Amino acid sequence: MLALLLLPLVACATPKAGGYETADADRWQGTNRKIYNFNKKLDRALLKPAATAYRTVVPTAARHGITNVYSTYGEPSNMLNAILQGKVSQAFRSLDRLLINAILGVGGLADNATDLGRPQEPEDFGQTFAVWGIESGPYVVLPVFGPSTVRDSFGLAADFTLDPADYIRNAALNPNIYWKAGQIATRLVDFRARTIDLGADAVLADSLDEYTLLKSVYLQNRRSAIYDGNPPPLPGEMDDGSEEVPPPAPPPAPLSAAPPPPQ
Repeated sequence: MLALLLLPLVACATPKAGGYETADADRWQGTNRKIYNFNKKLDRALLKPAATAYRTVVPTAARHGITNVYSTYGEPSNMLNAILQGKVSQAFRSLDRLLINAILGVGGLADNATDLGRPQEPEDFGQTFAVWGIESGPYVVLPVFGPSTVRDSFGLAADFTLDPADYIRNAALNPNIYWKAGQIATRLVDFRARTIDLGADAVLADSLDEYTLLKSVYLQNRRSAIYDGNPPPLPGEMDDGSEEVPPPAPPPAPLSAAPPPPQ
């Protein structure tokens, strides 16, 4: 109901391009790097070993099935955020994905929707806040969750508290806090296992400054997501992504004739 009431307000809204200059400036870099180093230690001690064991014990097909289930039951949130952004057609496509995968995909274990021409179109409250015109604010590194911005941090909190699928599960199963914590932990381990599959560790290890690389990749990906994969060029950037070259300087004026020699 709230989404329908807000729809007229966002129907003509456009994403807020501004603000990433603030995030890129990284005014809290000292604190961010400390949290990043804490996250690295936590990853080495706990998350990566758990993800490695998960990849070893759970067959690839089963891991893909678990990922698909989380993807399928993320569609109500995608649908809600699409409506809040004025993307009504996309919201119905998300509904299509949910129904197709829940029914034909055996509860979401298989991603039949993508095979039938309904690829996932992820949306979240961070993107919704951007469409509403809220600036990104400074870049931040969150404990455990990693790269973010002030805007995306509030968006993440909204994602957790306003997920429609959570309300359905809570009403049907009445899970306790330990069940919810276990679900979050499982999603983190599954995500970490996928980053290992994609070779992200090797890319970071080869970089001169992995903190800066991760920040740059995160901000670029978020900007692309906000504009649905078609972000406008940044100031000083051409449409093809190359930097704008300033026009050449005009040639110097011809030297005036030398004065006559003194008499």
